[in-house]
Amino acid sequence: MLTRTIPSSGEKLPVIGLGTWQKFDVDLTPETRRTLKEVLSLLVKRGGRVIDSSPMYGRAEEVVGELTSALGIRDKLFLATKV
Repeated sequence: MLTRTIPSSGEKLPVIGLGTWQKFDVDLTPETRRTLKEVLSLLVKRGGRVIDSSPMYGRAEEVVGELTSALGIRDKLFLATKV
């Protein structure tokens, strides 16, 4: 996957990331939990690392945090947030 370097740290990140605005602002029913875990797993499996969120996106940050922890992939991700 194509990457770009963060000038201040030198860290290379993929140019494609995952946005969380509407799809992750959900109640975690068994069905949505399964579906979103699949999305996150596939992101990492395919070389993705960047997840974009915001406190303004409802429950999105909470849901991403819970699912990435449950999957054990938190340390593989670069989580970007904004206010």
